Amino acid sequence: MRHYLFTLVFPLLLFLGCQPSSEKAAIARQLQDYPESRVQDIYKSFCQDNLGPGHLIPDPLSAKNYLLSELDTFREDLDSARYDAPGIKYYPAGDKGNYVRVDLSIVLDGLVGEEAYLDAFVRSANEGKRLTEEQWLAKWKKVEKIIRKDFPDIPDATEDLEMIDSHVNEGKLIMHHSEAFGKAYHPHYRIIARDIFEKEIKPLINR
Repeated sequence: MRHYLFTLVFPLLLFLGCQPSSEKAAIARQLQDYPESRVQDIYKSFCQDNLGPGHLIPDPLSAKNYLLSELDTFREDLDSARYDAPGIKYYPAGDKGNYVRVDLSIVLDGLVGEEAYLDAFVRSANEGKRLTEEQWLAKWKKVEKIIRKDFPDIPDATEDLEMIDSHVNEGKLIMHHSEAFGKAYHPHYRIIARDIFEKEIKPLINR
């Protein structure tokens, strides 16, 4: 009888407010999908979700040249078996998924052309919606509290949080991936606004 009551009450409790916040769920998801993530990588994901690529792209030609150079390096690394192509081709940033990390491997695989990929990225950087700096910092404070309370076992969490606070106080909001993340996953991607990704890029990947 007790077991029967539990099966009825437990889902109800979840529905009434015991569900994790969207921020906590997003952190847990990232740690599950990318176990070598550090606090720095979580910060970067939420920052990308709220600020997009982080800067405008006034010169698409330079962006194209940089993309082509990175594609060449990526291709050489894969051909020399320095590491494998990622199994995850695209991944939503933060908890809202306003932007999506889209791996360059979809271009190497011929799923999406260079021009279509670059155009989607440039438009996302120049036209995508984003929070103001003040709004983003308020959001990060909320995420920071969740990390301190619920994810204290992330390696070097305290040190990373102090480092992030120092950078943020100096006005440096954009950060790189952690060294641990880079060594484990060799990230090669661009950030694309969700509406552009869903309409233009995802159908090409899934066809």
